[in-house]
Amino acid sequence: MRRTGAEARQRILEAAMDEFIRHGVGGARVDRIARNAGASKERLYAYFGDKRTLFDEAVRGAVERSSMAVGIDDGDLVEYAGRLAGHFFRHPDDLRMMAWMRLEEECERALRTGDVRAHAERKIEAVRRAQAAGTVDGAWDPGELLQMILATATYWARASGTDGLSEEHCVAVVRDAVRRLVTPR
Repeated sequence: MRRTGAEARQRILEAAMDEFIRHGVGGARVDRIARNAGASKERLYAYFGDKRTLFDEAVRGAVERSSMAVGIDDGDLVEYAGRLAGHFFRHPDDLRMMAWMRLEEECERALRTGDVRAHAERKIEAVRRAQAAGTVDGAWDPGELLQMILATATYWARASGTDGLSEEHCVAVVRDAVRRLVTPR
């Protein structure tokens, strides 16, 4: 049975994510991606143009899944951080894609568009509202504070030295760290 263009594109994207998770951009091979997707290299290039664009699309998908799965409720950054750490604990492939993204030059390029950017702006606005309400330390730049929270949550989700620790323990550590970070002085 022939696949539709959308199905073929999605299979290529899924195979690419698997390849990038294992090898990053530098070690990933287009021929393996195409073979694992059951597609030709020509079809892959027709849909994505080049390996870098394919990587950006795979990263964007991982970030969108994470961003959409974990929202900030009423600017409660402590609970947000805990939910974020839990998400990454249960979805390590998204975490690995984001780690590869940060290792690559121009890593933020994939995040400058569409839903990812709009969702980030909504989160920054939630931080601003919490700062205005006095529940979050107003000394922080809202965007920088979100980056620190992301770094804390992602670190504890799969940091070296956390092997064998439960999700509950790691989430508790993240919540405590973020609580200390955001509490007004």
